Order: sequence, then C-alpha cells, then structure tokens
Amino acid sequence: MHVDDEFAARTEFSERVVHGFLNASLLSTLVGMKIPGRGALYVSQSIEFTRPVFIGDTVEARGTIEAIDQETRLVTLRTEILRNGGECVLRGRAQVKVLRLAEAEKRAERPQVASSALLAGRTALVTGASRGIGRATARLFAQHGANVWINYQRSEAAAQSLVQELTGLGGFCRAIRADVTSDDDVARLMDEIVAAGGLDILVNNAGPKIHSSTFANLQWPDMAQAYELVVGSVFRVTKAALPALKKSKGRVITIASAAAIGRTAYNWLPYVAAKSALLAMSKNLAQELGPHGVTVNSISPSMVDTDLVSNIPERMRQMTVSRTPLRRLATADDVAGTALMLASPYASFITGENMLVTGGEHMI
Repeated sequence: MHVDDEFAARTEFSERVVHGFLNASLLSTLVGMKIPGRGALYVSQSIEFTRPVFIGDTVEARGTIEAIDQETRLVTLRTEILRNGGECVLRGRAQVKVLRLAEAEKRAERPQVASSALLAGRTALVTGASRGIGRATARLFAQHGANVWINYQRSEAAAQSLVQELTGLGGFCRAIRADVTSDDDVARLMDEIVAAGGLDILVNNAGPKIHSSTFANLQWPDMAQAYELVVGSVFRVTKAALPALKKSKGRVITIASAAAIGRTAYNWLPYVAAKSALLAMSKNLAQELGPHGVTVNSISPSMVDTDLVSNIPERMRQMTVSRTPLRRLATADDVAGTALMLASPYASFITGENMLVTGGEHMI
C-alpha cells in the first residue's frame, strides 16, 4: 500500500498511501526545534491516525501547549498534523521535558572579576574541570595567573573549549583526559604534570551525579560504588600528587558537600556517606601533611546550580532557597572563589578546615 502501485490500486484508497510514521516524524522536528524551544527532551507521544495522506499532499505539524509542570519541568502538548491546510490526519498528545541550561549558556550572566597575579607561577590541577564547579575554578585560577591542567574523562569538546577560552588569558593551560578512578590513568596524569614542571595546587572536584533512593531500595554495591567514585578518586589523585605537593609545599582542596553535614540530605545515603568520608580524610591528611608544609582543606557548598543536580525537583530547590538567608542557590563561581582563597598566599595558615559555602543555610 505504501510502495506498490499495483497493490495500492486494488485497495479502497485506489493509490499509494504515505506511511503514517513519515508524517509523525514531523512532530519530532516540531518539538526539537519549535516547541517549547532549545533544550527539550521528547518524553512521550500518543498517536491516532485519522485520515490517509497521499503522494503530493501538503502537510503541516502543529503543537499547542496545554499544561506546564514547574516542578518536573514537563510540558504537555496537543499535537496534530493537518493535510492540505485543514483536514486532520494525525492527532495525539506529547510530553516534553525542558532541560536546564548548560553552564556555557549561562556564561553571560557571570559577574566579571578583575585579573591579578595572585597565583602567578603556580601550577594547578583541577579534576572534573570540563563543567560546573571545576570549570569555574579552572577559569578563576587562570584569571589570577595560575598555570592550569584541566582534567576531564568524557567531555573532550567542553574541556577543549575551556582551553581555548583560557589561553586567551596568556597563561599555560592544557586539557588532559584521565579516569580518576583508574590507577593507571592517574599515574599517567601525574607523570605528565610532573614532567612539565611540577604541581602546587590540587583541586579534587570530579564526582558522580546524585541519585536519590530510600534505604530499603539500596544494596551494599550501591554504597560501595559511591565510595569508589567519590572517595576512591580523591584518594588516588591525592596520593599520586603527594611527592610533587610536598616538594612545592602545596595545597590540597577537596570539594565535599553541605549535604553531608547537619541532618544530611534525605534519601542521598550513598552520596552523603561518601562525602562524609572525604571530610574525615581531609582532616586526617591535614595532620599528617602539615609538617611537610602542605595544607589540606575542603569546601562544602550547599546545592549548586549545575548539571550534577539537574534531576533535583524544583520543589527541593525552592525549599533550599527559602531556608537560605541570601535567598538563592549557590553558583559554581561562589565555590570557585572559595577555592581561590584557599589556594592563595592569604590562606597559608589554614589547614584541616571545611569551608561552608551555603549562603547562611548552615552556620557553625
């Protein structure tokens, strides 16, 4: 009926009928390009074929927004395809999830900070630096004179775009791929950095996305995986970097989380348990490495508006804002500024501390 003229002629339609899903494919273009706009993910689509479409017909895809759920960011659309200007040949409903803007798209909103030589002559490694907190930290360090190694695992395009941006500041900047949960990758990473001149500042930032679950639905492998991804990566990189950091009397800065302090974040057990271990590890290392002139500190931000928490419901975000005296979420730049302070000469007598970047949500 769709491709055989002779067979189609013997049907009630008398001629070939265009395959219905060819028309339906127009809805994907409609959702991806027009409604609700850039940054949309097609979630579901119901389809009812009401009339045939023939070769030579002109069709038009239409979508009408019927409902918007602010918490889930789901948009419900009434979809239809009209033939020759008026007759409906397909109708249904679609659900589309509006994705949060990527960090690069928010760059225009970032406040400008004057450049300085605060970290001139210092070399920094920032793990997980292709986006979010790591990206903001690498950018700020470079802006203040540091030579920056940008570690990434999969996001090569994002890392290279940051390199291009930062080389315009006139300093040394290089992207280096490494899986920080791999001993071999970490060893190769550190060998390359040391061969290029050594290391003064290590920012342990790489980490996994947060997954919410009740205790009843967790198994021990879930806990073990969180420890491996969160604690194991910091352990490996810090251990590999220690010879270079002892030589330079350097700085270790680890990004922890305010979700692991106080009452801790509900239903985030693997994540908060692993981040709690980071806090204990940092304090222990501060005591051991202090005599070598190496400072070890951590930063615990409250909820930061990055893609790592893109799946957090809007209701939880607004609850965080409402109990924060500054009445907003933390930004990646807020955390980067704290890292800059800890990396600077002004923090030479600060070690074993956990700096809260919470807008007053947590007070000790």
